[in-house]
This record gives sequence, C-alpha cells and structure tokens, in this order.
Amino acid sequence: MSSIPIKQKKQGIVSAKDFNLILRILSANWWILLIVLPVFYGIGTFYVYRLTNVYKASTEILLKTSNDAYYQSNVLSDASFYGYGSYIDNLNETRVLQSYDLAGKVVDKLLNELQVSYFIVGKVRTTEQFGAMPFQVLVHSINPEFYEQVFDFDILDGTNYKISYSKGGNTQTLDGQFNKELIDPNFRISVLREGGLNSTTLQNLKDIFYQFSIHSRDYLIANIQSNLKIENPEYTNILRLELKDILPERAVLILDTLNVVYGQSRLINRFELNERTVEFIDRQLSEITFSLKSIEDTMQNYKEKKSIINLDWQQQDFLGKISTYDGQRSQLQLQLNAFDDLEAYIIEDKDPQFLPPTVYVVEKSGFMSQAVTELYTKQIELNRMSNMAKETNPLVQDLKVSIQRTKQNLLTYISNARKATKQQVENLDKEILSYINEAKMIPGKQRDMLNIQRKAAVSEQLYNFLLEKKASTKIARASIVPDIKIVEAPRNAGIDSPNKKNILRNFLSAGLILSIIIVSIRTLFFTRIKTVEQLRDLTSLPLIGVLPQLKEKDTEGLVVEQNPNSFVAEAFRNLRTNLQYSNVDNQAKTFLVTSFLPGEGKTFTSTNLALVLAKSGKKTVILELDLHKPRIFKRFGQGEQGIGITTYITGNHGFEEVISSTQVPNLYCIYAGPVPPNPSDFVLSHKLKEIIDKAKEHFDYVIIDTPPAGLLSDSIYLIQYVDASIFVLNTKTSSKRTLSSLEEIISNNHLEHVSLVLNGIQKLSKRYYYQGYGYSYGYGYGYGYGKTKTGA
Repeated sequence: MSSIPIKQKKQGIVSAKDFNLILRILSANWWILLIVLPVFYGIGTFYVYRLTNVYKASTEILLKTSNDAYYQSNVLSDASFYGYGSYIDNLNETRVLQSYDLAGKVVDKLLNELQVSYFIVGKVRTTEQFGAMPFQVLVHSINPEFYEQVFDFDILDGTNYKISYSKGGNTQTLDGQFNKELIDPNFRISVLREGGLNSTTLQNLKDIFYQFSIHSRDYLIANIQSNLKIENPEYTNILRLELKDILPERAVLILDTLNVVYGQSRLINRFELNERTVEFIDRQLSEITFSLKSIEDTMQNYKEKKSIINLDWQQQDFLGKISTYDGQRSQLQLQLNAFDDLEAYIIEDKDPQFLPPTVYVVEKSGFMSQAVTELYTKQIELNRMSNMAKETNPLVQDLKVSIQRTKQNLLTYISNARKATKQQVENLDKEILSYINEAKMIPGKQRDMLNIQRKAAVSEQLYNFLLEKKASTKIARASIVPDIKIVEAPRNAGIDSPNKKNILRNFLSAGLILSIIIVSIRTLFFTRIKTVEQLRDLTSLPLIGVLPQLKEKDTEGLVVEQNPNSFVAEAFRNLRTNLQYSNVDNQAKTFLVTSFLPGEGKTFTSTNLALVLAKSGKKTVILELDLHKPRIFKRFGQGEQGIGITTYITGNHGFEEVISSTQVPNLYCIYAGPVPPNPSDFVLSHKLKEIIDKAKEHFDYVIIDTPPAGLLSDSIYLIQYVDASIFVLNTKTSSKRTLSSLEEIISNNHLEHVSLVLNGIQKLSKRYYYQGYGYSYGYGYGYGYGKTKTGA
C-alpha cells in the first residue's frame, strides 16, 4: 500500500513555535528585568548625581574690523602716519591666545578670585562654589608644598573660625579670627567675613562643612591653557574661544578678562612707537630752540655793535632766496642723516624696539615708509613667533627670509636715494654760492646781517616743521584703538559634559544586557521544563505520559485508588495506554522506573502505574529496588518490612515468601526488606537477576522502582534486566541541563527502549491527553530510535 504524501506547509520567518518560545522565556524570567533594570537605573541615577557638571563658556572676536578702512584713510590716524597695517595670521593669533604669558596676565588680574577654591561638603557629594560665600580667604604667603591641599574650614561663631589640614599624616588644627591675619610656619592668610555671615544666618552656616584649597600660579595657568579651545571658522577672521569649567561664572569671567588682556597686548607696540617718535621730536625741538635763541642773541648784539636799523628791498630779496635754498638744503641733510641711521639699523640688525623714528619725520609716505613699516611689523611678528615656536619652524624660517628680502630692498633704495639727495644738495650749494657771490657786492654789514637772518629763518622753518609733526603724532595716538572687535560677549553656553542622559541610558543598557545574559544562562542551563512543548523541543526521546501537579501530601498515597475519577487517575490510565502501544512490537512486560534527581516522583509514578495495570486485570508486581531509601511500603500503609529482596539475596527467604499482597486486586509487592550497609553490592548480586526472572514468570507486568540515575548507578545497571525503562522528569527540578545529562547517560551506556514521563504539569488539560495518544502511535518511540511526525 503506497503511503499518502504529506503536504509541507510553508514556514514564516517567525513561526508560532518561536513565538511560544519567546513567551515562555518572558513569562519565566520577567521578574529578572523587573529587578535588574530598576537596580541599574537607581545605581545610574546615584552615579550621575555624584558627577560634577562641566560647563562651557564661549566668546567670539573679530581680528580685523570694518573700522580699519576709516583709520587707514583718516589723516589723523596712526595707521596713515605709520603705515601700520599687516596681514593677520589666525594660526599665530591662536597660539598667542593660548600662550603661557597671556594666560599668566589673566591669572594676575584675577588672582584674588582664582587662587582659592571653595567647597561645600555634603553627605553624598562635594560641590565647588564661586562667589556668595560667607567668607573669603586672602593668601599673603604659603609654602609651595601646601598648594592644592584641602583645608577644612568650620565657622565657630560670628568672630572665630577653625582650620584643619593634614601635615605628615597628622591633622593640624588652627583657630583664627575673621578679618585678622592667621600666621603659621607654612602660610600666612587672612579670612574676611562677608555680608552673608551675620547673626541671622550664623546658626545655619555653622552646620555647613566647608573646605578650600589654594592654587599655585602655574596650576591656574595650566588649567586655563588645557581647558581653552580656539576655533577659526573657515574663510573668516573670527576666532571662537571656548573655556570649560565646573563653574560657569568663573569661565565667563576668565574669558572676559582674556579678551581685555589680548586687546591690550595688541596695542602696546603701537603706543610704544608713538611715544618714541614724540620723544625724538622733543629732543630735536630742544636743540633747535637753543639754536634760535643763540641766533637771536647774535643778531641783537651785531645790530647794537654795528648800529644797524633796517635793510633795503634787494637785501631782502637775496635773503629770501638764500634762506629758502638753505631751508631746502637742511631738510635734505636731515633726510641724509635719516638714511644713515636707517642703513646702520638694518646692517647692525638692531632690535625692532629701537627703530629710528627719523624716517617717519623725513618721509610721510612712499616706498621707504611702507617698506620700513613692513620690516618693523615682520620683526615684531618674528619676536612673537620665536617665543612660541622653535627656530626650525617653517613659519619662522619663511618670515626670516621675507625680512632679509625686505632689508635688501631697503638698502638698495637707501643707496639710490642717498645719491639723488646728495646731487640735490650739490645743486642747492651752487645756487646758494651764486647768491652769496652776488651778495658780496653788498656792504659787509648788510652781508653779515643777511647771514644771521638766514640762519634764523632756517631754524624757524625746521622748528615749525617739528611742531607740526609732534601735534600730528599726539593726535594719532588718540586714534589708536584695538584692532579686534568683540562679536559675541562671553556667555554661559550650558553643560558640556557629562551627558547624564547618555550615561543613564548606558546604565539601563548595561542592565538590559545583564538581564539578557542572566535570562540566556537560565534558559540554556537552569530553565525548568514546564510544558510538553519545551520537552519536545529539547529532546527526541519519546514522551509517553504527563502527570498533573499535586500537593505534596497527595503524592504519598495511591491516588488512582483514592480518586479514580480525578485528572491524575486519568493521566495514569493514559500513561498505561501509551506504554502498551509504545511497546507493542517487543511485548514488553518488565518496566524500570527511575528519575535523574530525587523528588521527581519516580516512586509515585511506579506505584500508581502498577495500580492502573492491576486494575486492567493484569497481574502486576512492584519490585522495590531502591535499597538505599525504600519507601513503597509506606504507600501501602505498611511498616518497615523485615522480609524482602535483601533477605532473598542473602538466602533467608524464598521467592514466594517475599511476595506481599496488597489491598488492590492483582497488585503485589516485593519490598526491599531490611536496608543493608552496602546496597549497591546487593544490586550486583546474581540472585537479583534471579528474582527479576521469577517475577517475569509469575506476573503479567513487573514494575521496578530504582534509585535516581543521576546519583547512583544502580538503575543504569538494572536496565539490562528489563524490557523498557521509564525516566520521570518533574517540572520543579528538571532543566535542560538535567535532560542533557540524562541523554549523555543513555548515549554512554547505549540504552534502548527509554521513555519519558513528565510530572508536575500545571493546569493539565485534555490536549495533553491527545498529545500523549499521538505519541503512542509512533512505534519507533518505544525503541528509542527517534521521534516520528504526528498527525500524518
């Protein structure tokens, strides 16, 4: 007869079987999530609470403002007078802002605010305070070893306080008075009482535990440098400064002071150049004033001596022309001197701080003025970069090459300009000489007067020229303004770190991961087998019966006899049916009942299974071969037996003598008898096989109750004498690990005809009976060859 083809159903990605597995895992382990997640959330909340917030303050500055164009075109500005303008290298300015010197100037300005940190110590965490403290510590001097050390501070009353600190492992305590110096060999400080400390607040403030620490200047500078971040947005001359600090008010104050100090540092060089120019003009004016006074005295003496009152128009004409040429000659000579000074300055490579300002007096604009300004600016930049970078830095090398090129161009220009100027002087000398020769025709008195007046006119012209330059220089000083503009004033940008939400999420994630790990371990190794579906998924061993969960007291008797219409009685009848069908081929009549662990219900199963077999009209006997801990006699209401298997093996009684009848028809028992000191040796006796064989001859069914196979090897040894064996699993104790160990025993000992009974099922329903019957038709189950498909 041809077999009927079975139509295979398509399986979805997630089957009902998978869904049921997930539901079983969740229903068995939901309490783990309920415990672990709140615990981790609580730990994370406490951890986050103890963390200190780090705030970020920011400001933005523009290095070249739009006002530059105005100052460059204004005739009164220093930019037009000095030609002060240079390319701003944002990278260099970033290094300047992060330099030690600039940070040191900020610290010096804010030393009273930054040198001492104040703390309030709470039960859980310590918080730093800035401002609004009831006292202020002023440090006059301190031993460097006590920098960064924590001092405990207690307010005793409105006048007195106490300071404690550690020295050499010992605690030192000092008492002091507010607003008075506290002198110690290690420090000298003053503690000022602030307005917040008064009679109203005294009691509350006394209960607060304060601490403070004193910082060194280097510590404060390093702290600013390490927490200062500078960014330059692309294609802009804007610098964005960000400073991190646990106190936002302090960060804003430091950035504000940094802006001021940086702006002032950029003005210093320009002010110094202006001042040196004024000093030079004043020296020249002093010399010319003395010369004018001397000429006036000479003129007066000469007139008195020669009795000269006035000169005619010709004399005035000669005097005017000669004076004009002499004035031009003096200016040219001043220019030659300036050339010599500048050439010496370039060749001798003098410090840029001593740039001779005469070049600005002689020439207002033109190539030389621009080139000198460029040289001066580059040397200033070189000095600044030398303080921050090594000589091998490419920027330093490029700047040196540029300076050398500028010097070479200036020297060439000076040489050519000197030649041209000397030629002009020679031409003027010729013109003056021609007018002097013509003046020789004038009488000697008039000629002497002309010489004196000419010298006076020359000195007056130079005096007026220098006065004009001095006035312009002073006016230009007033127009010197910072070439930076505050685009965005320092402000608190909020919390930078830590990200408490992420940390809390990480704790919850860690709790979830730990929960998953725990659930996975429980599922893989410790999950109890609660349902038939779980057992079916975990093993291929045939399941021939399921028994409902009973109260412990109900499992001690013969429940099938006491409650024949109960669920458990029906379950045992179902077990009897499945047992018969599963062994239909080998006509099995001897069954060994055991379990892997004690307390799984093997004795309960063996006695009640024997009872339902007897009620079916089959002569059935129970062999109590759990010689270590016999208990079957209690189930039949008997006391300890003095006759049984052990007495048969020792030869004290015969086979018929050890057979005991019960209150149930067709059901007999061969009790264990007295418990021997070496039960396992009795199991190995050849007479044990003899009693089992006789039981097979005299009874339709033989049920053998044995010790747990996971603890003792007796049951494994006895399997060789039976037709089939039944392992009882209990939902309270059986796990995947138990099942794996059981399969390992079966595999290692090459056991056949092994079946399972699942005991302790909650809410046993009819579907379990049907599932059980389904198993009974798979003949291969009885032989342990594998599980066949049901429902075919």
